[in-house]
Amino acid sequence: MRLRLTFGAAAAALMCAGAPAQAFPDKNINFIIPFSPGGGFDVYVRMVSPYVEKYLPRKVNVVPKNMPGAGGRKGLTAGYRAKPDGYTITVANVPGVAIPPILGEKVSYDLGKMTWIGRLSVDYYMLGVSSKSPVKTVADLKKASMSDVVKMPSTGAGSTAHAMSKIFMGVLGFKGEVVSGYKGTKEMTVAVIRGDVPASTLPNNSTRKYIESGDIRPLLTTEHPSPWKGVPSARDASISDLDGLAIQRLVGGAPGIPREVQKILSDAFQKAMADPQLVAAATKAKRPFAPLSGPEAKQVLDKQLAIYLRFKEDLAK
Repeated sequence: MRLRLTFGAAAAALMCAGAPAQAFPDKNINFIIPFSPGGGFDVYVRMVSPYVEKYLPRKVNVVPKNMPGAGGRKGLTAGYRAKPDGYTITVANVPGVAIPPILGEKVSYDLGKMTWIGRLSVDYYMLGVSSKSPVKTVADLKKASMSDVVKMPSTGAGSTAHAMSKIFMGVLGFKGEVVSGYKGTKEMTVAVIRGDVPASTLPNNSTRKYIESGDIRPLLTTEHPSPWKGVPSARDASISDLDGLAIQRLVGGAPGIPREVQKILSDAFQKAMADPQLVAAATKAKRPFAPLSGPEAKQVLDKQLAIYLRFKEDLAK
């Protein structure tokens, strides 16, 4: 009799465990964007969301919600603290959200415990100046910093922009100062174009249109091969410490999202990013996707953490 009861309880538990996946999704999914409208993260989330809806097993809306603040940490924390049912997900700025805990700052999330769903894109970096600037090479920038400290914009301490500025300064050896308070990539780019700041580290894809329009002059990129004629990659310049550094736009949710729900979401994202219509739109917008599964996204996260740990002292300055 006891054996039958145990068996029955186990069967009931299995049925309950499967229920969330069988019913998922039965309401709208909130997709948190931890930055202001108009930037790279915002564009990617808004491009992919309608296609994710298309490949979910039930008809619901995927609703983008901007939640800027603290260099992306405010939105990530909201996603981390959400109910672990898959109805709130967020796009994470890695390594931006990984740097504060590396530096010993108290944060309300643990990247190692998050439920990772996949990757949207990878965006390499470039060091750029206004096209009106007399600076045409990294050597020119280093020379200019001898007489006047090079100010570079940032969304805030602990953000990727802040980290990249610090790392570029340390590796290339020019005197610089990070100026915080910008809301996102768009605002930082405009600051460079207007001459509010003399230089900035900016994401390649987000800045491409400004380079092609002639408003921004790239000096060096972490992408290899370099996408711009006459602009060296870090590898071309034998600067191994900068080679391959990039923003990873990873999609995740709260710890403990059921594995079946995680798979439904991950599959929908993978199918969405392979949809020919979205691929064509992304190509036209020059915002290419770089899909990865949840486990692959976790591997990328771990690799990026290892790189930034090497620059811990520079980031702490």
